[in-house]
Amino acid sequence: MTRVMARAHNVSTLAGSYDMSFAAVQKHVAVLERSGLVRKQRCGREQLVHGNLAAIRQARQFLDRFEAIWRSRIDHLEHLLSEPREGDA
Repeated sequence: MTRVMARAHNVSTLAGSYDMSFAAVQKHVAVLERSGLVRKQRCGREQLVHGNLAAIRQARQFLDRFEAIWRSRIDHLEHLLSEPREGDA
């Protein structure tokens, strides 16, 4: 993902960078494309893959909201656990 955020690459170039088959990289790119995180663009005979920065930012904002909710819940749980219980000396 980091590679295609910096600049567009074809799937062959991406596949050469990983210890995975071309078909496996192709499937990963297809999943990322369906999710909107990357886009493919035809350039001659090649299809270049590039990151969709707007979608990445939107996903981050979404995840940041949930992180804030869970951090608040964990803080509350820690507070509850640190309170002395009835019967403790």
